[in-house]
Amino acid sequence: MVMNDERDPIEYGPKTNALKTLRDKVYFHRLPSYGNRIFYSLGFMALTCLLLLTVTGITMGFMGQTWWLFSPWGIFVRSVHLWTVQAFIFILILHFLVGFSTSGFRAPRRMVWVFGAIIFCLVLIQTEFGYGLRGDFASQFRAVSGADFWNGAYLGYWLNPLNYTQTFIIHTAIIPLTIFFLFLAHYLLEHTYGIARPYRKDISYKMVPADHRVLFIRGGALVALILVLAFFFHSPYVPAVRIADIANSDPGLVATTLQQEFDHTSGTATYLDSIDPYTFDTRKVYVTVPYAQYIATTGTSTAASTTDAAAMINTLMPLAQNGLYESILDQENPSANNTYSLRFLDDLGVPEAKASTLNMDTEQWGMVKDETGSVRKLPPGSWWLFPLAAVNSMFDLPDNPYGDRDAAFILGFFMLVFILFPYIPYLNRLPELFPFARLIQGEREPKKPPGR
Repeated sequence: MVMNDERDPIEYGPKTNALKTLRDKVYFHRLPSYGNRIFYSLGFMALTCLLLLTVTGITMGFMGQTWWLFSPWGIFVRSVHLWTVQAFIFILILHFLVGFSTSGFRAPRRMVWVFGAIIFCLVLIQTEFGYGLRGDFASQFRAVSGADFWNGAYLGYWLNPLNYTQTFIIHTAIIPLTIFFLFLAHYLLEHTYGIARPYRKDISYKMVPADHRVLFIRGGALVALILVLAFFFHSPYVPAVRIADIANSDPGLVATTLQQEFDHTSGTATYLDSIDPYTFDTRKVYVTVPYAQYIATTGTSTAASTTDAAAMINTLMPLAQNGLYESILDQENPSANNTYSLRFLDDLGVPEAKASTLNMDTEQWGMVKDETGSVRKLPPGSWWLFPLAAVNSMFDLPDNPYGDRDAAFILGFFMLVFILFPYIPYLNRLPELFPFARLIQGEREPKKPPGR
């Protein structure tokens, strides 16, 4: 006979339902009297968001980019995904504020905080890689900006948002699996230790049964709210910029940039950051190889010399205008890797200029607005990046050649402090200065009958 020692002893017999047994093992059964309040439903609501993100993400992965960009149902699913991200991060922040205010990170619960903090940091990174997969202008601009950030952080050799295949694997497999295992460790510790007890001696409580019905009602209401918001406020879409668009509207700019690639004077050829992962030969990638492929495909008998830049560029310009040139650049890599084409667009200066017209450039605090160009429009942008935008503005990092490096170091420092907060002496006593624990955990005064 196996005994369940979490509640009253239960004997598991031949007719025991295995699913109910698993459910009973996962559930909290008795909680402190404040444990049924919405403050302590935030973890479940975050899990609800995580499951909804998984469902919508898998659906979009199966249906493909064209479906989620242009199909009515695809747009709706993409919008659900976006609004769920918004809710997920907002709920996680509230979850940490509750844990902070009630000193729910005290020993032996310190690793509960650490696992949760790592999850939160990974979620922030995950959102940026997700933007790189959307297939619109935001994907292009944030991929180029993100690549600069990772290069500034000395990680660009291993993390390249310009590589679609790598971004897809990171966003759909590596980070989600890491979050799943961290969440499992977080929950197992939470379930073992139980809901954090008040650290203040003037807060009294009693143990009561867990109200799972209310918990699921709150989760259901959250899903309903996300679906309504996604129905009325769609995920924004601005068409991606193509080399062909620029070649037709401003052929002189494309020809000049091709000449710069040939002369090794372009932005990619002279790239400056903490590291330079773009060590490829720009003359070869952008001029001689595309020209040689064109000659081989058409069977032209008279080919220009590989030192005759003008002749090769004149041949490549019609290809750039009809879209074949960008296809050749993307095919030079063995997988779905857009590094060459996106770097060429950046050398043209187009993403930065277009972002400025949309009011979403870095200097315009664009990361918190995205394509809507305003913090007052729905859906909101990446408002959780406001601290990074403030740091950029405060220290004038956009105009600093090593601004990405400095931003990465500052952000990394605060993330490390956030993760290790329970172990930092004096700093971990900060919640004791505020009275919020009593508001969250304190017993509520019973309502007095009228007239008394």
